[in-house]
Amino acid sequence: MNDQIEKIVAQCSTASSVIRELHDIPPYRVYEVELDTRRAVVKVDDHRRGHAADEGRVHEYVATETTASVPEVLAVGADHYITVWREEIAHAATQIGSDWAHAAGVWMATLHDDTAGVFDGFGQLRNDGTGLSLAAHDTWADAVIERISHHRKYLATKGYADAADAVEAFFREHPHVFDAVGKPVLCHDDIHPEHLSRTSGGECIAIDFEHALVAPPEYDYWRTVMPYFEASDAVDETVMQAFQDGYESVRPLPGGFEERRQRYRLLNWVAFLESLYLQQNVDPDKREEMGDWMRTRVYETLSEVRETVG
Repeated sequence: MNDQIEKIVAQCSTASSVIRELHDIPPYRVYEVELDTRRAVVKVDDHRRGHAADEGRVHEYVATETTASVPEVLAVGADHYITVWREEIAHAATQIGSDWAHAAGVWMATLHDDTAGVFDGFGQLRNDGTGLSLAAHDTWADAVIERISHHRKYLATKGYADAADAVEAFFREHPHVFDAVGKPVLCHDDIHPEHLSRTSGGECIAIDFEHALVAPPEYDYWRTVMPYFEASDAVDETVMQAFQDGYESVRPLPGGFEERRQRYRLLNWVAFLESLYLQQNVDPDKREEMGDWMRTRVYETLSEVRETVG
């Protein structure tokens, strides 16, 4: 892999070097490099599920077309992208506290506000060679179904296609459950302290747009709250309220977003099942047990949601 990185950085400078590997989490590898005298970060595909070029174009769009702070993008290639090094990210906090949560809410709402009215539908943004393209769905329900189908392809290789099929079938039967979600915005889709760092001025700077999606604002909100706030014993209601207050200091959340919480939980459980196996962030001897536990949560949540849907 180092040879591949060296070739990438050699295209961007007359004197370049690979300093160290920062992350090796499928489907990507991330490296700190030096381009001439400038420190930078390279993210490169390392699995068929990787799409660093798409991510790079999204990151580039945020950097150039919004006021949500991100590192500058230096280059986007067919299987990688390069950004400038930012010290705040290298020394990011690992804990979620009220100050971080409030600043994170402001950053997320700023991204949403700056991209409101830009997109004509919901879905996945792709690199078209020079910029971004969107194969848009008219409804969020259709985009959700496509997203679940994408996860299913991988989950089928691990024995969990049934969980994805059950959730997809529900949304096909009840597309109206997302009728009032609001207009599409660009969503980061994975806000937590490793991806969003506070600057010395108390604001935030974000990285890692691999899951970015054009979706309703509340999707991004619940995608942050569920795995990083609700699931943490260290995060209390004060922190969660700080996050919501930060968000609503920029723009309001849509009416009814709390009632739709469990519907987003369904989508998230399917995505988390894929991450469990793809990113290999759980010991192999515990992975199947965790996967089966998550499958059970899918069916339990689906049962709860069915009780609330007319």
